[in-house]
Amino acid sequence: MINALETCIAPRRPLVGLALAVVLGMVAGATGLFSFGFLFFGALFFLFLAGLFYRTNIAIPSVFGAVVLVAACRFVAVSEPLSAAEMDRLLPQLPLSNVQLVGRVAGVPKFHAYGSGSRGSWTLHFDCTGANHSGHWENYRGRIQISISGGDSAKGFRQGERIHFSGELRRRDFPGGEPIELELPASRGWDVLDEPPHFSPVIWGQWLREIAAQTLSNGMKEYPAQLAVYKALLLGYRKAIPPETHQRFRRTGTLHIFAISGLHVGIVGMLIIAVLQTVGLPRDRWGHWLLPLLLAYVVATGMKSSALRAFTMAAVYFLSPLFRRKPDIPTSIAFAAILLLFINPLEIRSIGFIYSFTVVCFIVMVFSAVPQGFIFRGKGWRRAVRAYLLSLGVTSLAALIASIPLTALLFGTYSMVSLLANLVVVPLTFCIVLSGWLAILVPPASEIFNHAALVFINGQLSTVRVLGGLPGAYGFIPPPPLTAVLFWYAGWIALFTARQRTTAFGLIVLALVTAFISTRV
Repeated sequence: MINALETCIAPRRPLVGLALAVVLGMVAGATGLFSFGFLFFGALFFLFLAGLFYRTNIAIPSVFGAVVLVAACRFVAVSEPLSAAEMDRLLPQLPLSNVQLVGRVAGVPKFHAYGSGSRGSWTLHFDCTGANHSGHWENYRGRIQISISGGDSAKGFRQGERIHFSGELRRRDFPGGEPIELELPASRGWDVLDEPPHFSPVIWGQWLREIAAQTLSNGMKEYPAQLAVYKALLLGYRKAIPPETHQRFRRTGTLHIFAISGLHVGIVGMLIIAVLQTVGLPRDRWGHWLLPLLLAYVVATGMKSSALRAFTMAAVYFLSPLFRRKPDIPTSIAFAAILLLFINPLEIRSIGFIYSFTVVCFIVMVFSAVPQGFIFRGKGWRRAVRAYLLSLGVTSLAALIASIPLTALLFGTYSMVSLLANLVVVPLTFCIVLSGWLAILVPPASEIFNHAALVFINGQLSTVRVLGGLPGAYGFIPPPPLTAVLFWYAGWIALFTARQRTTAFGLIVLALVTAFISTRV
């Protein structure tokens, strides 16, 4: 394990060592055991040591310690002693009458006309910032759905408006939309507090997202379950997926495909690069056009941490030639982790952030250990097919190794068919996302591409239904102790980086034994 760490922080890739220090510091800050003053003066002390013992063996550990404490200071500085309550905490108390809410309109408001006249109902998504349900205002955050009956189409809403609403807050048990809804008649009215911001990339991105969603619906409205999966895969509309479909993907360990991540960003980037190659743009200038378009896609899909990580990696990779540096994937991952954590240190507590970076790091680590001659062997189409199948197998295996302990620790579940399911579902996801983006980019032919995607979606649904229904495919287990998880990761890191097979297998076996004993105690 020590040799593996030394490899990571070697001078060839200093950002990898800095990323490890930042993560360690954020974790230390998240424990709440250290005050800001203690961390600040500790960082100054280590910086003093680094300057005092410049060009000695003490300098590097001192700098490493300073970075750890600075990262911990950053976390403590931005974390609130008491964070605002989430709207979901009100679910057990619903329904509640005479509730007042303040927030901004999110997404494009939708008007559903009645049979005749200009009257109808308004439906809009609403990002809350405050609520009054017990006689005084409190800080609440979260997205809910607003339903206004008897409204006029001429008196509408605009995305980004800050509005004060008052109505009945209730639970929504229907699939799609938000779990909480505020219902009010148009006669009660509302107050617009602030106009939408004049310049908001987020609002523009959501507007483009709505247009793309309408394009994906062409010819697909007769297939609501498939359309929900389609929109979730391309645009991140995950809440519309039927519960039974959601459970099937979860049981087969393939739920990760609905996170807008490197797969989706990579496919979009591939399409953009194909256009850039067609117009004859030099490779060292691809980043000038590729990155702004990828950023627009990330913003339009909600700026999830997995998508931001993929975009940041792409930015570092494609901008490297501008700084006369060779593109390096581990350095790109490290830079993405440092940037995202310093922008939002609370991401260190996010399950999505932990999953995303852990899985990606293991995929890169395993690929670096596999001889290139083993994957790229042969000639012609056989070489291409062999490389694709072996790359898919290595990726699925690496993702499985990385996700097994996290899934057990955080959710207490396991899936015995995860590897097989991913070998089928991931290629189908590639075909679906590719077909969907062709539909978005070529609207006149959208129905043709949408029906092509429908074939692949049906293949996905059939796969997860069959594999998820096999005996013993899915089950619940007691979460393993943290020590077993650490032994597991240390063993695989030692195996793929330091080549210390005896130590590596010993740590892996120790992890399994520790987890087994904990389930019997």
